[in-house]
Amino acid sequence: MARLEFAEGAYVRLRVPLPAEDADSGRSVLTDIDVLSIDIDSRLRISRSSMECKSGKGQTGEPNTIVWLAGFRQLLDLDRVTLVRQTVSPRGQSLARKLGIVVMDEATVTRREKSHAWLPERFAHLDGAACSGAESRTDTQLKGLPEISPALARFLRGGALLADSPAILQAVHSFGLAVGKQGILPDPAAGVLAGHSLISVILAAVQDAGRLDDFPERLLRGRLESALTVGDPDGSYVLPMLEKADAYIRHVQDRTHKAYVGAGADAIRIEYASLRDAVATPPEYLSDYLDFVQRLRANPQVARDLLQVAEMVCFDALLGDSAWKAKAFAHLFTTEHKALLLVGLRCLSSIAGPQVASALQGLSEIPFGTFSGIVPDRGQAVEL
Repeated sequence: MARLEFAEGAYVRLRVPLPAEDADSGRSVLTDIDVLSIDIDSRLRISRSSMECKSGKGQTGEPNTIVWLAGFRQLLDLDRVTLVRQTVSPRGQSLARKLGIVVMDEATVTRREKSHAWLPERFAHLDGAACSGAESRTDTQLKGLPEISPALARFLRGGALLADSPAILQAVHSFGLAVGKQGILPDPAAGVLAGHSLISVILAAVQDAGRLDDFPERLLRGRLESALTVGDPDGSYVLPMLEKADAYIRHVQDRTHKAYVGAGADAIRIEYASLRDAVATPPEYLSDYLDFVQRLRANPQVARDLLQVAEMVCFDALLGDSAWKAKAFAHLFTTEHKALLLVGLRCLSSIAGPQVASALQGLSEIPFGTFSGIVPDRGQAVEL
């Protein structure tokens, strides 16, 4: 299912863990998403879908799974939820229709597969050999990197795919600070975490680019500044409260100063930091980020592919695999895609620091611009 979704233009990840809030030690993961699919339309509007894949044939557990998926969709605010089974009973189909759940059987999947036989069987995070090995090795290396918290690593490697842009930007920035404290990361952890960070930044920027129709850049900037400083894009209470706190401190200072002068002491003025300014100062990277957002919105037909491009570059090509060379992916490797991807890398460097971005410098060496425009028969497997 993940392979079919990717073939039809979605960004796809397998087995995405869902963290549990307020969990006891050892129970930090609530469950996982078998297949998470992120679709981006031509106006850069995002929709998220999950697919629950079961191998059982009988009706045992079928109604319970469908009802569970209805709650799962509500919990994660998903746009679409699909249950994939070898067979689906009429009872299951009826219940799924009432709850707005899509159900697919093995025969339907097989028919869809015939249209995408040219796609490699495994690649990148779809169980590509190099990617799986690098992610596994990163798990081991993270145990010896105390400055990179497990929660932060989990967020970058999966949680960011379900998050809004402010949370993503804060996490990527925090990762950069953690790397600065930790020092040079070993390979492949450096490249793997940098790749996840780049994908996270692209996802955040695509989300905000899709909002430019509703929010002009000035308003979007204001919402991001508010979200990244006081934690609420629509916040209208914190800053006025801090302004009143500054005024009260000035009042107390002036009253105390006048009392000392009245007692015969020399006049001394002591400057103090403004609470409002300390909280409300936007991050320095915001202008570079908004520039990236504008570039994506100006070229939506290319921007909608950028998550897939970053996936194939960071987790296939740069890890030494060869699936990215398949003709099925040639449309992702145009010069326009490379140009936008390099802007995304520059934005990552601005947010997380050059040390993080340097792990992906090999990106510029990947040969783009070789797409001939000739589309072969997708129903036939095409060798690399």
